[in-house]
Amino acid sequence: LVSKHRLCLELMHEQGLALPGSKVLDMGCGSGVLSVAAMALGAQSCVCVDVEAEALLATRENMEINFADVDDRVELLHARQVEPYGLEPHDVAFANILVGQLIRPSMVAVLATNLRPGGVLCLSGIRPGDQCETIKAAYAGWIDWDETLYAEAAASAETGGKDYWGVWSRLVGRRTAKTKLSEEVLSSLSEAAVS
Repeated sequence: LVSKHRLCLELMHEQGLALPGSKVLDMGCGSGVLSVAAMALGAQSCVCVDVEAEALLATRENMEINFADVDDRVELLHARQVEPYGLEPHDVAFANILVGQLIRPSMVAVLATNLRPGGVLCLSGIRPGDQCETIKAAYAGWIDWDETLYAEAAASAETGGKDYWGVWSRLVGRRTAKTKLSEEVLSSLSEAAVS
């Protein structure tokens, strides 16, 4: 298990983020590790998003191995199918994605607007220090960061170790209720997403 996944899984378990009835957004789902865990812990539904078709197929396969009611509880979407305000607001959003993608205005808008006010955003796949500060600045006005839930994890020997992979960090915050995108910004983000 990669340490950046472990950071999200620990948070999910320790904070009870996948409570029965919760709706989970897994942005950059990969093989579905976080979504499968959320469903196992009681999440009502998961929307799993990735840019790779193979990742979505792997997520579906892993969901089918673990759950009988996948068609009713899991939605698989390509990243281009997800727009700001395009989904029913989610209670929890995970994004285990590198910083370059996490700070794109279109990604910030998609994650923030598809999370209900007060909903939890957990970001991993980022390095301590400057990357965390860059992300906090990109989500300013959208997310109130909870410094008590910040964590770091070094790569384990099984995954190549710290010398190879380094240290990963986790940022956690709650969606504010006050920010809203203007129609002009929405239009520009939609045009940028398809160009």
